[in-house]
Amino acid sequence: MDMNQFNDMLIGRRSLLGASAAGLALGAGLAGPAQAQANAKVLTVGGAFVPLSMDPANSGNGRAGLHLAPAYEPLVRTQADGKFAPALATAWELSADSREVTFTLRQGAKFSDGEPVTAEACKKSIEYFVGKKGPFAANLASMTGIDVLDTYRFKVKVSVPQPALIELFNGYWLAGYIISPKGLASANLLGAQTFGAGPYKLDHTATVTGKTYTFLPNEHYYDKSRIKWEKLVITVFEDQNAGIQAMKAGQIKLLVSDPLSAQAGSANLSKNMRIQSDAVGWTGLILMDRDGQVQPFLKDVRVRQAINHAIDRKLISQALLGRFAEPSLQLQSRGFMGYDAALEKRYPFDPAKAKQLMEAAGFPNGFELKVGYVNNTLSRFLTQAIAGQLKKIGIKFVTEEYQGFGPFLAAGRNKSYSALVFNSNSSVPNLARFQTLDAKGSLNTYGSEDATLTKLMNEAALLPLAKAEAAWKKVYAQAVELAWFAPVAAVHVCYFATSDVKMPQAGQSLVVDLIDVVPAK
Repeated sequence: MDMNQFNDMLIGRRSLLGASAAGLALGAGLAGPAQAQANAKVLTVGGAFVPLSMDPANSGNGRAGLHLAPAYEPLVRTQADGKFAPALATAWELSADSREVTFTLRQGAKFSDGEPVTAEACKKSIEYFVGKKGPFAANLASMTGIDVLDTYRFKVKVSVPQPALIELFNGYWLAGYIISPKGLASANLLGAQTFGAGPYKLDHTATVTGKTYTFLPNEHYYDKSRIKWEKLVITVFEDQNAGIQAMKAGQIKLLVSDPLSAQAGSANLSKNMRIQSDAVGWTGLILMDRDGQVQPFLKDVRVRQAINHAIDRKLISQALLGRFAEPSLQLQSRGFMGYDAALEKRYPFDPAKAKQLMEAAGFPNGFELKVGYVNNTLSRFLTQAIAGQLKKIGIKFVTEEYQGFGPFLAAGRNKSYSALVFNSNSSVPNLARFQTLDAKGSLNTYGSEDATLTKLMNEAALLPLAKAEAAWKKVYAQAVELAWFAPVAAVHVCYFATSDVKMPQAGQSLVVDLIDVVPAK
């Protein structure tokens, strides 16, 4: 795919912004412009994903966990500068050996059902989270127990050092979203209702599952001064074009978006709109069947390396993502631990080299590759772009689009696809490994394991974070050499916002917490 083809794609992409997308937005159940203007005290938000579940133990995270943030208060909040701020916990202490963390809870905090937040309630919630074995339970696979020290203090213990243990209990990694005992006693309701201690609670009577989620203030929230809105409404816009049109029509104040939509829409913003972004993630192709269990050709590292040489990262980044991305072949973005600028030279765009590797591996004519992706704007267009380039070395994509994370995860467990077009955030590598590199990681459904990589990860994980940079660089260098992934770019998390709201940068918190989105006046 050359630059002209990319330009044609973008012209078609931008044309959608002014066409039927407006009709899609109006059909989503939002108020019209006049009513939206009258509802100045209502925060209307557009999300990119259909929630996998309202249960923190079974939910996606990051942008895919947007719907949990209003109702569930974490134990700690990670700020843009990477420091922790109090939430349900007012103090925390990591042991010298990084095997225990002790939390001191805020006295007077209550769940939305009026019950107090206690150490015993936290113990039961965290144990439930681990026991459900959801997408991020692997982060706490080494947990050996939780000791209740008194009414408001408890200690979480793990069997191996975890220098990022406190981080696991922020909102991003979900274990810190504490569920009330009454909620746990009615676990069959957790998927559709909320039982948290956050500033809002889900009004399930005004919620249409998969489309619109309405939240009302939690009258028991410990700091009512932080509840700035009389109502909060999150509407799903899997087609980001529809979300942008809804904002232009005055129907939403904030749209949680992606770099492709931001680049395409940046030249045609209304006067009261802006784009706010931070470089915190990556996007590209995950080559999942690394042992060739379903498609044997992926077992050969030369094939995986050929795929990396065949992708013109600079072209895709410039043409599709513009200023909201940087060409990269790493899972950690610049500024995150483990990033190494020297690694960017490992797979220069070289179709001739790619063809040589394919021929040496015994596949001079290429093959068909089963590729899955979740239905969202970025993944659809990125899949087309990567497919167009790999076709030149004989690799033909056979794609399957999944309508939300539920079907996508189920298909992954069934090994229905051998590769995945995906985007995710960088993070503290001690935690990010459990999604991408660990044998039981949520993005490692084939259970791939490399002895050298495992050894390097285990060594790095033992080190205090302040001394671990060099060790994690070795980990990510090995991951690049194995070519388990073919990242395309380091990407920004992007938000379209109106002048009605102000909000902080995402930074090391990775996503903006909705409690920090406040009226501009």
